[in-house]
Amino acid sequence: MNCTCNRIFLASVLLAILVVSIVGCEINRPSEGSRNAGEHIKNTVVAVAETDPVPQSKNEDSADDPAIWVDTTNVMNSFTIGTDKKGGLATYDLNGKQLNYYADGNMNNCDLRYGFQLGDKRVDVLAASNRSTHSISLYVVKKGGVLEEAHARVITSKMQDDVYGLGMYRSAKTGNYFVFLNSKAGEVEQWLLIAKGDKIDANLVRSWSLGTQTEGVIADDKPGEVYIGEEVAGIYKFDAEPDDSTVGKLISMSTEKNPDMHYDIEGLAIYATDSVNGYLVASSQGSYSYAVFERQGDNKYLGSFRITDGDVDGVEETDGIDITNIALGAQYPKGMLVVQDGYNYDGEELVSQNFKYISWEAIEKLFLKQK
Repeated sequence: MNCTCNRIFLASVLLAILVVSIVGCEINRPSEGSRNAGEHIKNTVVAVAETDPVPQSKNEDSADDPAIWVDTTNVMNSFTIGTDKKGGLATYDLNGKQLNYYADGNMNNCDLRYGFQLGDKRVDVLAASNRSTHSISLYVVKKGGVLEEAHARVITSKMQDDVYGLGMYRSAKTGNYFVFLNSKAGEVEQWLLIAKGDKIDANLVRSWSLGTQTEGVIADDKPGEVYIGEEVAGIYKFDAEPDDSTVGKLISMSTEKNPDMHYDIEGLAIYATDSVNGYLVASSQGSYSYAVFERQGDNKYLGSFRITDGDVDGVEETDGIDITNIALGAQYPKGMLVVQDGYNYDGEELVSQNFKYISWEAIEKLFLKQK
């Protein structure tokens, strides 16, 4: 009898170990999106470099959205900022080495603009959606990857659901600076930034709602437009001034009618080739790919590409992205695309999430012939 009980006990232990092992494997296996959904996309590039991982567990969905700050006095001192939605903000140099980490809350999205008048100085401002405080966090961006907290108060959102996507806008018409903020319920707010002594405050100037969850936001300052991704619907373009209509235009071929697009629609970024022309790029999370549209006119769809394994591992399930058109040395002669990597590998081992750097020149070669 004791022998039988021991056998039953041993079998139960082995079964429990097997279940834990299977669950562990499932944690490490991509659960959203589909590699198969994008395999037909033949345009591919590889990453030039990658950042240090965020300081969270490899099983945490933590890294989310990048922004690129360009040092106009010495472009090689430029750096990227990445959000960690489980803890804060990190800054990284052009080789991907972490410079600083700011444990200021669960930061979801971030964006920046240059030259905001603060007292007798012009400063560069980074805004981030802070899910810990349901607010907009503001920073002055300084050399060396330094972010100096700049909000005059906790700028609390009026939206009912969690703050989520965020993008900044500088009006060519008025010179004013704005932050667009949205929520998981599809709510959208537009905030006007105001200097208040040596800090920055904000006033809510417009709000509206899309039908379902939104996140990706990118404003195109020169024409005064803002693009917002409704994750399971497509990309909408709105006029960006606070007194403009809240009726947007759905971009053709940004929905799942396009066989290259698979929800969710996540990060959005713009590469300008002049004051009018260029590219709009969107991460199609469900196909591990990136859709490229014309910036101008009706945003004609040009095609999609994937980021595959090279010296740096490939990219899956991207959330946020950012682009600069400024040359950043020999590796990025026409600028750089930065993307979040949902499944970051060191060889065959899954490690914590990070961000990948891609030369824009490699991407441009794929699509110039299609324009």
